[in-house]
Amino acid sequence: MSARRVKAAIKKFNKFLITSHINPEGDAVGSQVAMAFLLRKLGKEAFMLDDSPVPGSLQFIKGTEEISKEMPHDFDYQAVIILDSPDLARIGRINEYIKKDAVIINIDHHVSNINFGKFNWVEPEFSSAGEMVYDLFKAFKVKITLDEAIALYAAIMTDTGSFRYSNTSSKTHRIAAELIDIGVEPYDMHSRIYETSSIQDINLLGESLQTMKLTEDGKIAWLWVKKEMLKKTKASLEGTEGIISFPRSIGGVEIAILFRETGTEDRVKVSFRSKGKVDVNKLAAEFKGGGHPTASGCTVFGKIEEVENKVLEKAKEMLS
Repeated sequence: MSARRVKAAIKKFNKFLITSHINPEGDAVGSQVAMAFLLRKLGKEAFMLDDSPVPGSLQFIKGTEEISKEMPHDFDYQAVIILDSPDLARIGRINEYIKKDAVIINIDHHVSNINFGKFNWVEPEFSSAGEMVYDLFKAFKVKITLDEAIALYAAIMTDTGSFRYSNTSSKTHRIAAELIDIGVEPYDMHSRIYETSSIQDINLLGESLQTMKLTEDGKIAWLWVKKEMLKKTKASLEGTEGIISFPRSIGGVEIAILFRETGTEDRVKVSFRSKGKVDVNKLAAEFKGGGHPTASGCTVFGKIEEVENKVLEKAKEMLS
């Protein structure tokens, strides 16, 4: 499916529910906000609903204040647009608000997407869902304003690691250039998103780095974030997002893994990163997760020590 077919699908309806995955990051938030702006410019109603709150570092983006955690009783939507989510499980409790006969428009760039919608536009070669929403602006021939450019730039910049990751294409840079011409200030964006860490987050990073380990051949590096670390440092789970970049940055490491204890039960969120030689999406799939070849994740039930052993065993098998 292409942007043209999604355009045709959008034309059929007037009221849209927009959502994305739990624990949203820049792409999830930016693409949702930009989509809501676009729909309203087309004369349609749009309501954004997420399972999790918008991270503080992204709340400067105009429109994020409209992302709700509660569904209004009087909003009878006709279609649901789900952005940046490979499956319905990833949108969390928002599933409760989706009617059984709902028309779902699935817009995503994860290679692990299972095509769960009535309309599925899945483009693994795109850098981000934000880049796909940009294409919709162009398909509808709608002019992008500064507020929309900021949302799109945030989506694209964060999912490309500030244009460092392998999903960055020449098209990605051309889009970024256009958004900058509209008025986006790259340093201001980077500063607001990446230079707003609290002392609690930094203290948590210090605690986590002390748990780092490497395999004997130096190809796998991993570390933990345990609940007691969060309690000790008074940091939030939001503050753990960038920690995995540290083991990934070690020379010779092919797979970086972050284990994070979440919730009150024995449940561990596992994040994977690679430098391109190993497809960590396949590794995440072993535990019913997914994502991209160089960045994926999953949730595994069990104590963190047990989960570590299971995951490392599979990771070593992949490397061998």
